Amino acid sequence: MSKRSSPSPELNERQVSVLYCVARTYVAKGKAVSSKHVLESSNLDFSSATIRNDMRKLEYLGYITQPHTSSGRVPSDKGLRFYFESVKNLSRELEEPSGSIAVRNANVIGDIEKLLRTMTRFIARAATTLVIIQKPDIDKLTVRNVGITEVAERYLNFTIVTDLGVTMNVTVFAGPLREEFSDLRETVNDVVVGRTIGEIRQGIRSVKLEDEQWYKKELQQIIYFLENVFDSEIDEQNYRYGFEYLMSSPFLDWEDIVGIVQHVENPVNLDDLLGNLRREEVGGESRVFIGEEIGREELRNFTVMVSPYRRHDENLGDVVMISPKIVLYERVFSQLEFAANRLTEVFSSR
Repeated sequence: MSKRSSPSPELNERQVSVLYCVARTYVAKGKAVSSKHVLESSNLDFSSATIRNDMRKLEYLGYITQPHTSSGRVPSDKGLRFYFESVKNLSRELEEPSGSIAVRNANVIGDIEKLLRTMTRFIARAATTLVIIQKPDIDKLTVRNVGITEVAERYLNFTIVTDLGVTMNVTVFAGPLREEFSDLRETVNDVVVGRTIGEIRQGIRSVKLEDEQWYKKELQQIIYFLENVFDSEIDEQNYRYGFEYLMSSPFLDWEDIVGIVQHVENPVNLDDLLGNLRREEVGGESRVFIGEEIGREELRNFTVMVSPYRRHDENLGDVVMISPKIVLYERVFSQLEFAANRLTEVFSSR
């Protein structure tokens, strides 16, 4: 108990123990907890009447609620917040064997797309919940090389390789080329290598082909290719896996599932949700939002955990875990921290 500070100066050490026991039992079993169960499942040596009085005080302060007159108590969002804060400093590392394999295999072959996809699936299965891993912001990536191959008559495929190993593939209608194929590849690389994709996009938008003194058909062709390759939108900005775990949860009903699908499957809604949660970021730390803390009525029965992954001090994206709010927080949070830390290690080493 000495390591678990009181959530309120109004609570004594025994009452903190009662609150922890109620919350821990509830997230493990999903059932209301009675004073009798608290005594049976803890080392508290007090009368049942004393424990009932403690539970009444916890209810008065908003840490627990009583769904029905004759039932036991369940933790409120405030009580679940206390429970999470109590356990978040437990071990944040998974066992070495299974955890590192997913990262090492992808890191060896240098396939960042595969790394992010594999990590998403691995963490979702380990935590049995929905996981979303955002791809690095494409505009911040620096172009290392552009490969060009002819995939069909008059169609060229452009493969852009960035400094993080994230790639973009775009097929462009070429028409009759006005210059040699090798010259086109060399010209495009001369223009873009060493620049960020954001800089290239901005440069394309500012180009004006109005001055006849430097206007050339060859230049017009290069601008055409750059516009189609670098100003195209990326369809998927993140990887997602684990909806089936939410669908099978006994703590969520159909209305809850509809609400989370509307927020996650619609890119605009997802960006809005994560943008609002990101405003709560403090010093790049992991953030946890329980029930009403999410700020969306339709997500009141969920918990959202968010942790950034980085390249050194630069945030590249977020690892997001969405679960029912009745969940073993220590297990899910340790998976979140594991994923963010491993991705940070990989990207910082590149």
